[in-house]
Amino acid sequence: MATDLITVLIDTREQRPFSFDHSRFTTQRATMRTGDYTVLGLEKELVIERKNLGDFVGTVIGDWLRFKKELIRMAAFDTAAIVVEANLDDVFARRYESDAEPSSIIGRANAIHLDFGVPVLWWGPRTGCVVMLESYLELAVKKTSGIRIDGATGNRGPSFSPFKPIGKVG
Repeated sequence: MATDLITVLIDTREQRPFSFDHSRFTTQRATMRTGDYTVLGLEKELVIERKNLGDFVGTVIGDWLRFKKELIRMAAFDTAAIVVEANLDDVFARRYESDAEPSSIIGRANAIHLDFGVPVLWWGPRTGCVVMLESYLELAVKKTSGIRIDGATGNRGPSFSPFKPIGKVG
């Protein structure tokens, strides 16, 4: 059975875009006001911001006031997340160029989720991030299309998010 390819929109300012599996995804460059990735047809609902560890640390510690404005815009989306190309071991090992304490970085990541509802996803190295993001985007498309997944309906309610229950489970 042939499946339609998912078109991932990648912001034109994204300097190191992910390479997606060509058998499941196509990509297009687009100017995005917020974030780095979305899916064609879900531009007003889903946004993903990608950061490498150094960029994340520099942004949340050194450029916080500007980034808060982006987080406010991200919070208006039904589904928004920040994907960090690192894991927490990288933070604790201080694999970044900053005097910031690991506890400050982790605290800021938690505050982003608690204050703005935007989770920070520590998906490890770049290859792992791509695999996780592909799966995440496929699931988001299925849920917005009403396809049943694991006993849950994908029917969108007032607020669609993989981090909030959608429909009835059971």
